[in-house]
Amino acid sequence: MKKLGRPRKAHALRKENISVNLPKTLVSEVESQLSYKSSRSRFIQLAIEEKLGVTETVNEATSTHLMGALLVRDEISEFAKKVMRSEIKSMMQVEETVEEQ
Repeated sequence: MKKLGRPRKAHALRKENISVNLPKTLVSEVESQLSYKSSRSRFIQLAIEEKLGVTETVNEATSTHLMGALLVRDEISEFAKKVMRSEIKSMMQVEETVEEQ
């Protein structure tokens, strides 16, 4: 008999809810970076992974991580940063869609 429904995720890939108190200004800043379909949780997850150094080499880094790293560099123009923010939003949506499948 064929099994119905989605296959279960491996234990290491399952997510856990946590509660974190953040200043309203920080939450507003995060939300200003997100598009309508972007996930705040995914944004925060990527930020934590970047801070923890989960991605150790450039070859292992996602395009989203690399572009995020460029955004904090002073020599990048404001126009380029605006374009990259837009592209990051699009890439995050694609990553979320792939993850859901």
